[in-house]
Amino acid sequence: MLKLRLFAPLLLVMSLFIGSSQVFAGVTFRDTDNHWAKATIEWGVEKGIVNGYANGTFMPNQNVTEAEFIRMLVVGIAGKDLEETYLTEFWSDKYYNFLHFKNYPVRGFADKKIRSTYITRAQVAELVSSADGVNYSGEQAIQYVLGKKYALGRIKGENTIRGFMGHETITRAEVLQLIKNLTNHGMSNLYDRPTESSPTASLPKLPTQWDVYRDNMYIVIRQNVFTKYSVYRIYDDGDSRVVMTRTKQQGQVDNAVTVQFEPQILSFSSISLSDSNDSTQRNMLADVLDLYGFKIDKSYLLTKIDSAVKNKKEIQLKVSGKTIVIDPLISSPEGQIKVYYKWWDLARA
Repeated sequence: MLKLRLFAPLLLVMSLFIGSSQVFAGVTFRDTDNHWAKATIEWGVEKGIVNGYANGTFMPNQNVTEAEFIRMLVVGIAGKDLEETYLTEFWSDKYYNFLHFKNYPVRGFADKKIRSTYITRAQVAELVSSADGVNYSGEQAIQYVLGKKYALGRIKGENTIRGFMGHETITRAEVLQLIKNLTNHGMSNLYDRPTESSPTASLPKLPTQWDVYRDNMYIVIRQNVFTKYSVYRIYDDGDSRVVMTRTKQQGQVDNAVTVQFEPQILSFSSISLSDSNDSTQRNMLADVLDLYGFKIDKSYLLTKIDSAVKNKKEIQLKVSGKTIVIDPLISSPEGQIKVYYKWWDLARA
């Protein structure tokens, strides 16, 4: 069963909010060591979005109530808790008041009994879409969340409204991953929800498997490579490439490193440098190859690149059981190279 991955926090019961049983970042929970969301749970604790239980557990598979979810949504997206107010009766009042006046569909605002009931995945989709400043309900809210690639369905490989399983509950680990996904996609504000329903025509299309992979490849490179090189900017070309460049205009390609992906195999296929002598680009090249499983000594790789450029001749290397080719691109401006993975050889094997 596929969890809400893709690409992000949960709450605890009230006793954990008021301090006596808080568990802080750096604490290892005894029930998360082998859990798929272990890293995400640690992320949530480090960000101060969620704590564990006093007995040293996190209970990642426990379902989440509406009150717990909306507190998480506010703290996770805003990056901080709401200020305390003395005009409330329950710990969750300030979150319900905050979102109610933004027109969010928080059912427990009027009926406090609902606050302690488990929230459904469809209700989660309605609240997440509200945070983007749109007004969708039910299946349309689910389509919005899937189309924006904020989450995947629970049926593996089926990013459909049916596969989202909107009638089911959602676990603590799944909510944490959802919130992490939202922040990875740049969500940092809780916008007001319009009073009128948003038009159906504006709904994003349900994603294909390639759409999901293409979106994820950008996030992976941004998090694992791009953060090391502050003078560069990064963008997704909307097709199958991620580009890192020093230029300010997207149409320019000077000093650019372009990573290409192949839809047929849903995998990395090549990386191109506009200047093979540029030390930053050479480092990026090594980082990207390593990221996608091509483990090769960096000095050896750079020596082979220099040789290919100097002799204006392709060089093939066996790396991690796969063949990569260093192409000096002799018909292009001097210094440009492309290192590509001969994935079709593996497909024919």
